[in-house]
Amino acid sequence: MNKWNGLKRHKKRNLDMGPRWFTLSHSLLFVGLLLLTACSKKYNAEAPSESYSSVALDSLSNKVSYLTVPLNIDLREVEKQVNQNFKGLIYDDDSFSEDDLKYKIWKNDDLKFKHRGQGVFEFKVPLKIWVEKRVKILGMTQTPSTEFEIIANFTSKPFIAADWKLKSVTNAEGFEWVTQPKLTLGGFTVPITSIVGGIINNYQGTIARMIDTKISEEIDLVSPVLKVWNDIKAPVNLSSDYNLWLQVIPQDVLMTALNFDNNSINTSVAIKAIVNSSVGKVNKPVNVSTELPPIKFANTLPEGFGIHLYNLVTFNEAEKIAKGMFVGKKMTISSGKEIEITGLRIYGGKDNKVIIQVNTIGDMKGTIFLTGDPVYDKNKREIILKNIDFDIKTKSLLIKTASWFMSGTFARQIEDSFGIPVDPIFDGAKSSINDLLNSQFKSGLSLKGKLKDISPGAVYLKSEGLMTTVIATGNLEVKLTSFAPKK
Repeated sequence: MNKWNGLKRHKKRNLDMGPRWFTLSHSLLFVGLLLLTACSKKYNAEAPSESYSSVALDSLSNKVSYLTVPLNIDLREVEKQVNQNFKGLIYDDDSFSEDDLKYKIWKNDDLKFKHRGQGVFEFKVPLKIWVEKRVKILGMTQTPSTEFEIIANFTSKPFIAADWKLKSVTNAEGFEWVTQPKLTLGGFTVPITSIVGGIINNYQGTIARMIDTKISEEIDLVSPVLKVWNDIKAPVNLSSDYNLWLQVIPQDVLMTALNFDNNSINTSVAIKAIVNSSVGKVNKPVNVSTELPPIKFANTLPEGFGIHLYNLVTFNEAEKIAKGMFVGKKMTISSGKEIEITGLRIYGGKDNKVIIQVNTIGDMKGTIFLTGDPVYDKNKREIILKNIDFDIKTKSLLIKTASWFMSGTFARQIEDSFGIPVDPIFDGAKSSINDLLNSQFKSGLSLKGKLKDISPGAVYLKSEGLMTTVIATGNLEVKLTSFAPKK
């Protein structure tokens, strides 16, 4: 009986153990499933909303630039125009009334300007003079004549008026006899030197006014400058590869006082203008000016000029470059944990932030979002991202589920490696602008200039992509090589 009871107790213990082993095996299975589930869990952060800069590129480009240029007027060209239009017979008095004299005056040779100092030029005008004198002797009227030559002396102070006319204030400075006037009548010499001298002295003022008029009327500064003023308004294709166009919108003209030497009249001119570029041709019609704005005179002028250039990198292009850098790359994050980037997307967010959507596998599987400030790095010649950090919603998720990832080096590795080259377009634009700044115009203006520097500006996120702005600065010289006489 006891034996049987003992056997029964033994069987009972075995029977009692059965359910316990069953429970334990199920628990181990449950823990294994939890581990498998944890290993395959996806961390999908909520995507930040898209947002783009409301800054209009027109407002960026409407910054005034000054195309400061030295202006050189060749004095020999002024001489040429004056001599061509002030020659031959310049005065003809064909009446004996009042003074019993007739006389004609010819300009006998070309005049030449010589700078005397303080903006005053002196020049000599060779003149040939014919005089006929009416004389009454014993009731008979006779009209002997004579020819002689003089050198008339003048000084002139030229200036450019606000209406773009080259003007001058010319004064008579006496004359020198080359040959003396002599009238012979019946074997006698009639003295007329003092009479003719007085006439010449009076007439020199008339000659001075004639020269001032010829300089003002015949030297045309407006036409060549107006032609270039209109020519530079037309959009110029700087790069067909990037569809980059340059446009200059002139506004005003500033000018300093004239400086002089024996060969030229010099001044500095600054064209106040809006100079910018655009991706794609601006289709606004170009208004042709029929007159120039009045010149504004200044003691000093701003130096050099700036051209605002723009370069658009579409988000598709940016993603293509970034995927080449990161997709397929394995990164060690912290404590031996490793991830691999499998996908990437770039778009714009609030406050001009670039949003990077990153898909990963490995110890971290899912989708996270980073933000960064786009800037143009002059040394790297690339658009880079500064202050890269996890988006606030991604941070919230990682703090709860994978803080090791947020405290690792992932964001820093992205910031150190990210870079989108944009300088090729600016190099091409710089070359094209240099070509434009070294041009010869049919209007008689020649340009000689060079860009000195390209300075980085801001990077704006537009719906089309990342718009980089830079300012190209340089120097420009302009020379007036010819003038057209007014018709």
